[in-house]
Parts: sequence; C-alpha cells; structure tokens
Amino acid sequence: MNASVSVKLDLSGSQQQRATIKARVAQVVAVAAHRIEARQKMLVPVDTGATKNSIAVTFEDGGLVARIGPSTEYSIYIEAGTRHMPARPFVIPALEAEADAFKAAVKHVVESG
Repeated sequence: MNASVSVKLDLSGSQQQRATIKARVAQVVAVAAHRIEARQKMLVPVDTGATKNSIAVTFEDGGLVARIGPSTEYSIYIEAGTRHMPARPFVIPALEAEADAFKAAVKHVVESG
C-alpha cells in the first residue's frame, strides 16, 4: 500500500524556463514526499516495527513522481483492516494531511515561473 505524489506539467516558455520550473517542482515533490514518509512513520501502529522500518520514498520521472509507503506484505491489512481486525489507517491520512500544502506549493512555483 503506497501513497503517490505526482505532478504533470504542461508548460510553455523557453526550454530553460521549463527546466527551471520542473527542477523547482521536483524539489516540492521531494519535500512533500519526505513529510508524508515521516507522518506515516508517526501514525503506523507498531508491533515488531517491521512495517514502520519498511516505509520509504522512491522517486521516478525526474523527481516529479514519488511513491511513499511500506513494503511489508501485510501493510494493506493494517491500513484497511480485515474481518478480524479494525482498520488502522496511516498511509491515506498522511497523504491527506500534506495535500493542501503540496498543491499550494506547486501552484506557487508554476505561477512565479
């Protein structure tokens, strides 16, 4: 169960301007991704610590896509629950907590050029 932060840019302007904006947006993605990672680690219930320790960030598409989350096979059951165990969400709440600040930061970068 991973959260994703991604940005799709449709930019006009010179190649230099587009490259600068993409680099600045990639920085925004990185900051948001690491904040989400930290929040997931704060929120995840801990028994053995395996899921908490498996939470990591990976970047794709030149830093415009970040995938954040645990790699344990059973993390989905912690997040969504089962018929024997209530849900204890940590992935989605971490993503939702960062969403507004992320959108505002991307908007600021794009508008300021």
